[in-house]
Amino acid sequence: MIDTWEELIKPNHNLLDIGCWTGKRINNFKDKCNVYGIDINTERFKEAPKEIRGRLKYGDVTKNIPFSYSFDWIILTEVLEHIEQEDAALKNISNSLKEGGRLVLSTPKHIPFLNFWDPAWLRWKFGGSERHKHFKREELFTQLRKHNLIVEDYKIEGSLNWLFIRWFNVFLRYVLRVNKQVNSKIGPGYFDWVVIAKKKGKSVTTNKSL
Repeated sequence: MIDTWEELIKPNHNLLDIGCWTGKRINNFKDKCNVYGIDINTERFKEAPKEIRGRLKYGDVTKNIPFSYSFDWIILTEVLEHIEQEDAALKNISNSLKEGGRLVLSTPKHIPFLNFWDPAWLRWKFGGSERHKHFKREELFTQLRKHNLIVEDYKIEGSLNWLFIRWFNVFLRYVLRVNKQVNSKIGPGYFDWVVIAKKKGKSVTTNKSL
């Protein structure tokens, strides 16, 4: 399911992208279902295609989701790690999902002794203002269960091999102050949990043990 969830989307489904930025995902799904997006940075909406701007709204997921109807799908990718009030965010997401609706979530994975792979995590830990949390599995899954979001499937996406290229590029940009970056085919420069969680309902199946 984790790699084929898009095939489950039906034309009558409502889908919400939280942290939609310039609306790229909304544009991709606009002919597939009823799709909408929210973000706290509405300036980026100006970069969205004109035909989808009416589907984009200001929204702070920690306060409320500004729609009067429920969703079959909510997408939250690379957002949760930045949210201090993660409990409030997940509560609002759960409340906005239909029974049996699904959350598609990605967020950085905690790796003991190797969290330094992520420069954003280091900036946060050493005084940076922007939160960039890495989640342990049980911590993340427990938070989801607390809000009746039951993990159906998950995977870890990323590769340790990329670590060296990532930090070499950081050295070039922030130490040597040069714009040149080294491209690599080694693999993604991140380590993420990618999770499908279903709002607790009549039939919930879990593919992997928690």
